[in-house]
Amino acid sequence: MRKGALPRELDLRGLAAREADISGEAALTDLGRLVNAGVGLAAPAVAAFEFRRDEEGRYVVEAQIKAEVVLECQRCLGEMTQILETRTVMACIWNDEDAAELPPSYEPLIVQETANLSDIVEEELLLAIPASPMHAEDCITEVQRTALGKQDVCIDSEGRKESPFAVLAKLKS
Repeated sequence: MRKGALPRELDLRGLAAREADISGEAALTDLGRLVNAGVGLAAPAVAAFEFRRDEEGRYVVEAQIKAEVVLECQRCLGEMTQILETRTVMACIWNDEDAAELPPSYEPLIVQETANLSDIVEEELLLAIPASPMHAEDCITEVQRTALGKQDVCIDSEGRKESPFAVLAKLKS
């Protein structure tokens, strides 16, 4: 895989006609929407693109992207890293109407005369981010554990946990 930045302003249809392959890296500075979403990168995202035409004459872009992103764990609110890997097969189209005519195996990629590969990488990473990222292991902090341990649990005379409504009834009287 080629090291270095992905090229900008490419004619994707021309690359597909020539069946070209391009690979490279996208740094966080090239991915502004990712930054605005509160996502960081532990290292530049690595991407490989294959351009070709299918049997129907469509211009097709196959993208494989791998990145180690830095997210906020929704359980402990601490920083965590997660590896995202995507593989997408897209067909170049001019407008939304053309997207309706694509077979389900293709994702629509609306492009004009030229396109920026970093924009495609950014879009795919944004789509791959989990809705509620959490550490794989138990990540409750000691402060949280202590707070959870201090919850009052009322046990009746037979050793059963009392209903919260029974506790409220006792408080009311």
